[in-house]
Amino acid sequence: MKYSIFVSFFSFVETLQAATLNVGSGQTYSTITAAYNAASAGDTIYIYPGTYTEKLTISKDSITLKGSAYPSTSPSSNEAVITYSTYASAAGSDDASATLLVSGNNFKMYNLNVSNTAGTGGQAVALSMRGDYGGVYACGLKSYQDTLYSHIGSQFFGRCYIEGAVDFIFGITANSWYQGCTLGVLKSGGTITAQGRTSSSTDGFFVFDKAKIVLGSGAGSGTKGNTYLGRPWGDYARVVFQNSNEENIVISAGWEAWSSSQSTANILFAEYDNTNAAGTRVSWAKALTSAYAISTILPTYSSWVDSSYLGVSAP
Repeated sequence: MKYSIFVSFFSFVETLQAATLNVGSGQTYSTITAAYNAASAGDTIYIYPGTYTEKLTISKDSITLKGSAYPSTSPSSNEAVITYSTYASAAGSDDASATLLVSGNNFKMYNLNVSNTAGTGGQAVALSMRGDYGGVYACGLKSYQDTLYSHIGSQFFGRCYIEGAVDFIFGITANSWYQGCTLGVLKSGGTITAQGRTSSSTDGFFVFDKAKIVLGSGAGSGTKGNTYLGRPWGDYARVVFQNSNEENIVISAGWEAWSSSQSTANILFAEYDNTNAAGTRVSWAKALTSAYAISTILPTYSSWVDSSYLGVSAP
């Protein structure tokens, strides 16, 4: 039997906080992790307003998380936050540092903010996606370096706010479509993407459609006009920005190589019909004559992507 799991979070005068989760049987749990442990594949967990300090790993298939602001399509409405503070150097890997690590297939998340508050000292992942057919909708993702690990599988991010300073959207073999997302940059000389495809025979493709690039909260002096769209973590990296508003935040060159010795011959870094994108791009970047279709990146999207997020622009 599939259940809906309700998470309610109450704050009391003495800053005493408690979380309760109701499963269909009326059982209660004190954390989101406990609710997930009680859930079965196909269950939905509803999360009431509050800040939940915990690390969560989701390996079961077809789990859905819904924050209390659901069904708002704006991440600025979100009231539920899951947060933790872990550097990859301490945890042992990028995945191990993630506040939320998803390896289950057919995962969906709505109106939940996820952050890693470790700081500016190195890689610290907020969300790592390793499952297939993952959909993340109207969520806020925040860290400094390596915020979102779009790692493996087919993924769709709709109307999300993603913030960071260095390589803050990165991955290797995932095919990921970012629809109407707002990207908040924090650092002059920083990089939004670091795509790591290493061979022409493997998956790995990021497409940003109708995105908006903005200064993140507390962005450093000089960030505007000095941010790179990305750098190639792998020699066959593929990233496209199309129909997007760059708000004059991107540096004239647009992109940079990972190192001076890197071959850029097989890299696809490209743009199409972006606005507020002044400058002369690096010679190995490509100006497209038409936009990519989502079906090219996610051939089966119609069977698993929430159709209300298709084609939307950043708020």
